Amino acid sequence: MKKIGFLAALALLFACTPESNPLTGIALTEHEITLEKGGNKVLEVKFTPENATNKLLTWVSSNPSIVTVTDGVVVGVAPGSTEIIVNSGNLTDKCQVTVVISATSVSLDQPELILAPGETATLKATVLPDDSTDEVEWSSSDETVATVQDGVVSAVAEGSATITAKAGEKTATCSVKVENKVPEGAVDLGIEMTRADGTTYKLYWSACNLGAEKPEDYGDYYAWGETETKEKYSWSTYKFGTSSSGPFSKYNTKESYGTVDNKTVLDPEDDVAHVTLGGNWRMPTDEEWTELRTKCTWTWTTQNGVNGRLVTASNGNSIFLPAAGYRLDTNLGSVGSGGYYWSSSVSTDSPYRAWYVGFGSGSADGFNNYRHYGQSVRPVSE
Repeated sequence: MKKIGFLAALALLFACTPESNPLTGIALTEHEITLEKGGNKVLEVKFTPENATNKLLTWVSSNPSIVTVTDGVVVGVAPGSTEIIVNSGNLTDKCQVTVVISATSVSLDQPELILAPGETATLKATVLPDDSTDEVEWSSSDETVATVQDGVVSAVAEGSATITAKAGEKTATCSVKVENKVPEGAVDLGIEMTRADGTTYKLYWSACNLGAEKPEDYGDYYAWGETETKEKYSWSTYKFGTSSSGPFSKYNTKESYGTVDNKTVLDPEDDVAHVTLGGNWRMPTDEEWTELRTKCTWTWTTQNGVNGRLVTASNGNSIFLPAAGYRLDTNLGSVGSGGYYWSSSVSTDSPYRAWYVGFGSGSADGFNNYRHYGQSVRPVSE
């Protein structure tokens, strides 16, 4: 039998001896982490016992499209959440990883708002980058003055407040002033309207017709969409078309009347009340005239010798609409017996016409008339 050396025998003995410090446990030092997209972090493992001789680890990502892992280095790939699993034999531990894209900036479309109590307005927040995972959180510095929910600011009572939009660590603010803001020359008839986006506003009516110095004055007459008075009110002098069959160069909803632009309400540059008075003054829409007709009492009366309608609101305030008649060609008709007041709304079914409120001693209602007629304008303001 061949003899072997002492050292060789000793090595053979240890090779056949069971592991003296087997690994009995592994534990990650962190079990929940957040990474930026493209960021990385090294996960560390605590071994039990610390001097275990076998520390071979296997790393697995439950969703490599969100995070990857190599030898404990976790890399954020895309926004989302998944698990990193570490194994050593039958020993295992997990870490929940969330990948985010933090906001670098947030801005608001309006730096300040002036509202009347009861009014609402919507703020739009823009967060960059566009794919940021940070949600916008809204808050008000004084909810007794103004509240905010999902960007909709509601004025509560007179005073000042700051609305804050926060996305991650970035913020933007809007200064809100709540005041009773009846414009000069206007009357508060308690009319509150709702916009298409669901927000509300108070509508104030001018005490006089456009071009008038006092409520009983007739004021000036305008063709619908024109901003100047003229001698003759006819299709031949009308700004946007030459006949009732068109073609119309603006405010047209039907191909048979020319190029369709689907504009149904006058643009500011074609709104004579806005052009003349500026600010928030404009012509009322058909919907706003309807609200005035249905929410107020219209009484045929004579004021300082002038026939017209006294429009009285539930709050006791009123305006007087004189029966100023209308202009057609070079003639003035129905003066003293009828009032014809333009809205800013075109008739979508018959775009050669526009909506107006007409009244006499017997009734007051909404009608539509040829756009080239000269009629009264009663301005409104928000």
